[in-house]
Amino acid sequence: MTKKILMLVLLLAPMSLFAQKFATFNYGDVMQSLPGYRAAYTELQAVSKQYDDSLEEMAKEYQTKLEKYRKEITDETLPVIRQRAEQELQQLQERFQQAQQDNANALSQQQSQKMQPLVQRVLDAVNALATEGGYTYILDRSAAQQAGIFINESLSEDVTKKIQDKLGVTAADIQAGKAFAAQLQQEAQRQQQQQGQR
Repeated sequence: MTKKILMLVLLLAPMSLFAQKFATFNYGDVMQSLPGYRAAYTELQAVSKQYDDSLEEMAKEYQTKLEKYRKEITDETLPVIRQRAEQELQQLQERFQQAQQDNANALSQQQSQKMQPLVQRVLDAVNALATEGGYTYILDRSAAQQAGIFINESLSEDVTKKIQDKLGVTAADIQAGKAFAAQLQQEAQRQQQQQGQR
């Protein structure tokens, strides 16, 4: 009797999977189609550039003083002067490292402040769609692939457009998002080429 019940459960379990609805969406496309995302990203890039420029100035100052130290400090230099110069270089290096850490923390905080409301809007739209549409799971395709999760596209529905509709994204916003993504990709390629030439 127990074997028959167990066999019945094993036979019915796969059938219950077919009653569930699965969906996928492209998180990147949804985010990039939000006008607020493009504005926030552009602002964050400007802030990041300011931080990078500040660090670059500090690095130049350190490099200049290091070259001066190498030229002026010799074996005949008094130990007190040598020690003072080395201490100054050490302090500059510590200041640079502290500024690097402070800048990274500040940028991370600004990213959270600017992006979190947008992320929350997307999550709210996904949750609302899941409830309204009776979806068991709605997965971000790229995150699933990165996590090594295989998604059978024939058993799931792409709800990217439905999520964008829930968010009030227009066709013009979608096109602007695609253009923005293409621009970012071109900039990334240009930076890689410049770094390769150095």
